[in-house]
Amino acid sequence: MIVLRKKIIVALDTAEESSVKELVASLENRVEVFKIGLEQYLASRGKVVDYLNSKGKKVFLDLKFHDIPNTMAAAARQAVGHGVWMFNIHVTGLEGMKAVVEAAGAEALKLGVKKPLIIAVTVLTSLNNNDLQMLGNRYSAGELVLKKAALAAKAGLDGVVCSANEAGEIKQKTVGDFLTVCPGIRPDWAVKGDQKRIMTPANAVKKGADYLVIGRPITKTDNPAAAVEKIIKEIEGV
Repeated sequence: MIVLRKKIIVALDTAEESSVKELVASLENRVEVFKIGLEQYLASRGKVVDYLNSKGKKVFLDLKFHDIPNTMAAAARQAVGHGVWMFNIHVTGLEGMKAVVEAAGAEALKLGVKKPLIIAVTVLTSLNNNDLQMLGNRYSAGELVLKKAALAAKAGLDGVVCSANEAGEIKQKTVGDFLTVCPGIRPDWAVKGDQKRIMTPANAVKKGADYLVIGRPITKTDNPAAAVEKIIKEIEGV
């Protein structure tokens, strides 16, 4: 079982190096895992991963690889060499996902390191049923998430990125410690922003979320440390 405090992954979604260092310093004794997305990874040219590793923090590399199997496998090897704790890909063809798992495992063995957790993005939490219909999809967001999660599990991935709305059912329909990593987490006191399929931290934990990816409700406050403590108290009450 994951310790409740360790369920929180703070998203460092900013281009400013100084902001990243200030946030990490303010949360150093409270947060173990930080998510690095496209903006900060490109802004720092990947150096932010080395910085977090030097601070003894775990890195969730959120670059959402989505390409042909050979290219995704090559990217997976680089992620392993970068020393990240977890990285993600999009749910794609079975062959591509299996290639990522195999490449990451082989590279970890070669380097003598632990293989990172590999999770797959199902449906972005900024999309709802109307958005999916406009894209020509005949399934609801929930139905599509479950189909993609089943495929990711079959490919041997460690879990998926999903809305907390689907976390419980994914847990029921997969075996072992298949992880649910849930963005779109918004405490009642936080601004909703551009997320559409959202849930409070306490309800997300009740639904079966293993990890809560939280950005702006923590990073855009005057006191990020206090915001983390407020969220921890909320989920400890579950």
